Amino acid sequence: MQMARVQQFLDKLKEKHIEQFVMLNPKNITYVTDFTGDAAALLATPTKLTLITDGRFTEQAKREMPKEVAIYRWQKGLLTDTIKLINESGIDSVVFEADQLTYEQGRKFVDGISADVIPMTGLVEQMRWVKEPGELDNIKKAVRVADETFLYILGEIHAGMSEMEVSAKMEYFMKTHGGEGTSFDTIVASGIRSTFAHGEASHKIIEAGDILTIDFGALVNGYPSDMTRTIAIGNVDPKLEKAYYQVLAAEQAGIDAITAGMTSRELDGIIRDVFKKDGVEQYFIHGAGHNIGLDIHEGPYITSRPGEGDIVFKANMLETIEPGLYFPGLGGIRIEDDVLITPGKSEVLTTAPRRDLIKIPA
Repeated sequence: MQMARVQQFLDKLKEKHIEQFVMLNPKNITYVTDFTGDAAALLATPTKLTLITDGRFTEQAKREMPKEVAIYRWQKGLLTDTIKLINESGIDSVVFEADQLTYEQGRKFVDGISADVIPMTGLVEQMRWVKEPGELDNIKKAVRVADETFLYILGEIHAGMSEMEVSAKMEYFMKTHGGEGTSFDTIVASGIRSTFAHGEASHKIIEAGDILTIDFGALVNGYPSDMTRTIAIGNVDPKLEKAYYQVLAAEQAGIDAITAGMTSRELDGIIRDVFKKDGVEQYFIHGAGHNIGLDIHEGPYITSRPGEGDIVFKANMLETIEPGLYFPGLGGIRIEDDVLITPGKSEVLTTAPRRDLIKIPA
């Protein structure tokens, strides 16, 4: 399977008439070669791949990668030795991942190479959009861990514990029930802090009357799940309880609509129209969803932004749908599920309860 992916990448270089390509994004290197170290560059021609890394990772690279990928142990530094190999190859032009270098690194790279240097972004990332069966298996396993974690934490949460305690319990459960880690730093935001769309867990004490948003995911074989649930600690402000069902309606509209062949803009509009009809669109302050894979946030995004909104969804893309409403000074609501796109009715992978606002007795 991995050599098939290597060949797919090499074919892409031929298709784009790329003489030599320098891959610097660690997740892209993992996707193409299976190497999971974090200090490497992949030097590619249409017929050969060479991984440039240091002595900490050479044995790991031998074990993880197909034997067809050569390994070069750098001597003076990753960027310095990459430049050296490019110049020694005698090629006329080289393409590199322009979004992976700082300004100073980019200047050193361009100035140090005798060939024409061409910046490019998105070549491998777009290959990653559509998931292969093995990738889907890993994501589904990660989803199962997340679903089990949410059911577990519902029995643990109570007024008087801190957000950090909730996060710690969830992360321990994930790591001891099939996950190798978390997809990202777990978000646990209660009360006023629930207006922070990415409010990572703090030492704030959860109180009666708080709305509580939990955004989390498990990692399995490098692949994540991503789910958000919002619950109540006792009775909450009626505006927030109403908002919960407005968010649920917007999410369900997206879930019912998403299918292969539709554009990102079309789906974004369907989700936002629910809020427009209720007069609350101004409280929706972030994107409506994103693809997941080796990175927790991957394209295509659910958006109406120029260019991105024209992207057409394909079967076996895996999108999150995550609308939310955030009322300054009051609180916020978000619900998020992982959806596998199919040619017909798409499949919701996450199954943790969301149909009704769950109220934890205060």
